[in-house]
Amino acid sequence: MQKKFLSSLGLILLLNLLVKPLYILGIDAEVQNKVGQEEYGIYFALLNLSLIFNILIDFGINNFNNRNISQNQQLAGKHFSKLLSVKALLALIYAVITLLLGMVLGYRDISFWILGVLVFNQVLLSFILFGRSNLAALQMFTQDSIVSVLDRTLLVVLCGVLLFTQITDGRFEIIWFVYLQTIAYGITLLVSLIMVGRRTGRLRWDLDRAFSFHIFKKSVPYALFILSGAMYTRIDGIMLENLLADGSIQAGNYAQGYRFYEAAGMFAFLFAVLLLPMYSRMLKLGEKIRPMLEISSRLLLGTGVFVAILFFFHGEWVLRWRYDSVTENAVYSFIALMVGFVGVCMFYIYGTLMTANENLRPLNYISFGGLVLNIILNFVLIPRYAAFGAALTTMITQIFAGQMQMLFVTRQFNLGINFRMLGQFLIFIITFVLANFFIAMYIDSQAFQFFFSAAIGCALLLLSRTVQIRQIWFLLQAEK
Repeated sequence: MQKKFLSSLGLILLLNLLVKPLYILGIDAEVQNKVGQEEYGIYFALLNLSLIFNILIDFGINNFNNRNISQNQQLAGKHFSKLLSVKALLALIYAVITLLLGMVLGYRDISFWILGVLVFNQVLLSFILFGRSNLAALQMFTQDSIVSVLDRTLLVVLCGVLLFTQITDGRFEIIWFVYLQTIAYGITLLVSLIMVGRRTGRLRWDLDRAFSFHIFKKSVPYALFILSGAMYTRIDGIMLENLLADGSIQAGNYAQGYRFYEAAGMFAFLFAVLLLPMYSRMLKLGEKIRPMLEISSRLLLGTGVFVAILFFFHGEWVLRWRYDSVTENAVYSFIALMVGFVGVCMFYIYGTLMTANENLRPLNYISFGGLVLNIILNFVLIPRYAAFGAALTTMITQIFAGQMQMLFVTRQFNLGINFRMLGQFLIFIITFVLANFFIAMYIDSQAFQFFFSAAIGCALLLLSRTVQIRQIWFLLQAEK
C-alpha cells in the first residue's frame, strides 16, 4: 500500500508540476496584469463567493464515495448513477443560494452575470471531482492524474492564445477568462465521465430516495465541516471588498499572494486525494497507520516548512518578479499567507486521517472554532491593516486548525511524540533560517539569493533527514 501511494503520488505530482505552475504564474497572473488590480479584485471576490457554498453540490458525496468504493469496489457501478443524480439536484440548490446571496451583497449587471457563470463553473468542477473520487477509489491513479491536469492544460492553451498573441490586438477581458474556464471544465468533465463509465457501465438518471436519504444522513457532519472550512478560507476576499472603501484594489493586492498560496494548496490537496482511500483501506484491514502517517508528514509538512521559510525571506522578490505593480501591503500579505501554508499541510495530513476514521464531530468542532476565530480577526484586522490583516487572519486560523487536528490524531491513535522526527524538523528550521541570513549577507542579486536558498533548503531537508530518500526508495522497491 505504501509503495502504491508513493508511486501514484510521484506521477500525479510530476504532471501537476509540469502544468499548474505554468497556469498559475503564466496565465492567471498575466490575466491580473492585463485587467488591473481593481477589475481582478472584483473577480476574486466573486470567485470566493462562488466557492463558499460549493460544498452543497457535494454534501460529502465525494468523501463517502471515495471511502466506500475504496473498501467495496464492487459497488462502483451500482452507486455511480445514483450519486450523480443526487448531485444534480444539489447543484440546483447551491446555485439558487449563491445567486441570492450575491443579490443581497449588491452585485448587479455584469458582476452578477460573472457570478452566475462562476457558479456554473463550480458545478462542472464538482462533477469533475466526483469523477476523480471514483477513479481514485478504483485505484485508477494514472487516469486520475491525467484528469487532475486536463482542465488547467486546456486553459493554458486557450488563454495563452488570447494573452500572448495579437489575435485580440492586446485586449483581454475578465469575462473571457470566465468563459474559457467553462469550456475547459466542460471538456474535462466529459473525459472523466467516459473513463469512469468504462468501469461502471452506462450512466443513467437513477434518483433513489432511500439511498439519497442514507447518504445525506451520513454526510451531514462532513458537509458542515467542509462548509465552515470553506467559509474561513474564502471569506477574506469577500470581506476585503465589502469592508473597505478601496476594497476591490485591496482584494487585488491580496489575490497576488493568494495565487501562490492557493497553488501550494493544490499540491498539498493531491496528497489528500491519494491519502484518503489509502487511509480508509488500511483502517478497514487493521494495518498500522503510523508508517504512512510519518511518510506523509515528512513529505508534506517538511515541504510546507521549507516553503514558508523560503518565501518569508524572498517573498518580495517573487511578487515583483511576476507582477507589474506590487505594494508593500501585498508583500506582507504574501509572506503571511505562505507561513499559513504550514497549517494547510497539517490539515491535509491529519484532517484526512480523521475523515477516513470518521472522526467528523471533532473535525466540526475544530472547523467551527476556526470559522469564529477567522470572522472575529477579520473584523479587527482588515480595517486596520487591509490586505495584510486578511492574510494574518488566514495564517492564524490555518495554523490553529492544523495544530488541533494534529493533537487529536496523536491522542486518538496513541502515537505519542516522535522526538526523533521533531528534532530533525528543528535542525532543518534552524539551519535553513541561518543559511538565509548568510545568503543575504554575501550575495547581492535577489534572484540568485532566491534560487541558491531553494537549493540549500532542499539539501538541508535531506541532510537533516527530515525527508528520507532512502526510506522512500526502499518502500518503492518493496514488494508490498
